[in-house]
Amino acid sequence: MGVRAEQKERTRQLLVNVALDMVAEGRSFDSLSLREVTRAAGVVPTAFYRHFRNMDELGMAIVGEVLPRLRKELQLLRRTGESPDAMVRNTVTFFFDFVGRHQREFQFYGREIAGGRPMLRNTLRLETFSFTRELAEDLAEMGVGSDLGDKDRLTVADLIVRLMLTTTQDLLELHGNAMAMDNLHERTVRQMLIILSGVMQWASRSASS
Repeated sequence: MGVRAEQKERTRQLLVNVALDMVAEGRSFDSLSLREVTRAAGVVPTAFYRHFRNMDELGMAIVGEVLPRLRKELQLLRRTGESPDAMVRNTVTFFFDFVGRHQREFQFYGREIAGGRPMLRNTLRLETFSFTRELAEDLAEMGVGSDLGDKDRLTVADLIVRLMLTTTQDLLELHGNAMAMDNLHERTVRQMLIILSGVMQWASRSASS
């Protein structure tokens, strides 16, 4: 990468980081203005337009910062061939660590999916569905609930994804409290295992009816 390209990437990342910092300080992304972000970043507004057409595009860039990487890493974890218990524990451990390393992004996601700009809200909901669909496909590949139909398997995946969404909010609030984090980790593992155990029983019931 050339010097100009490196400088351009640094400016782009600076704009992303400034917006994330403002949201982490309690601002809603929808309340941020382009001039406010560029002023805080120490660049002129024309520099913003070299990277983003508007604030929606900046928000979309933040959405694309870590979620695609998280989806890919979770898929890789699910395809290691481990037992369900080991897979669940390793997945929860990885997820906790990932959120801990990207707290600002997940604060942004949590606020925007609940009531942010329509474009960002819809994109985040589509991302959530992608997590659910990919998990349902992997559950089928692993033979989890092999007697379930596609709808039921998608429902199971949705339960797990919603559990992780709720857990994310707890993670952000409890970060730094080691004992509370350990308790949350064990609770999340148990909850996921209970869901999977329920899948087996539901599958048996469906098969016998």
